[in-house]
Amino acid sequence: MDWPRLVKRYVWDDDRTPYFARAGRLTPTQARSELFVYAFLLAVLSSLVTVIAAVGEGRPGVLGSPASALYAATVLLGTIVLGATGHPVAAGYCATAPVAVGLAALAGVLRPGMLAGEQVVLTGLSLLWLGYAVRVVRIARRLHGRE
Repeated sequence: MDWPRLVKRYVWDDDRTPYFARAGRLTPTQARSELFVYAFLLAVLSSLVTVIAAVGEGRPGVLGSPASALYAATVLLGTIVLGATGHPVAAGYCATAPVAVGLAALAGVLRPGMLAGEQVVLTGLSLLWLGYAVRVVRIARRLHGRE
């Protein structure tokens, strides 16, 4: 099995998902494909967080709270809508996920006793994620003729 070829074919294909092209230069097929890949990856992440938060209820940290399980479940629903329709409102709601992760990392509530270095790394990664989420919102707006 040729893994690099499969990854390039399904995740990084210059015709389907040219990630470094501006959002305004994407064709509708490219835009739908990029939205689907983002929604799929975010759905996997949010479903894992939903399960972990639901199982970890009562444990210390934010992942043990029912509110985080509910939020992750709503993000999962938003990713389903985003992947199926590419709607800009769903993209905007999904863009709140990196903000929530970044704020939880800054506050140190993701895990009790988190080191400052871990907080900085998680906050930096969530800022990068937020930058890409803004691109996804632009793509969804352009796809639906709102930009």
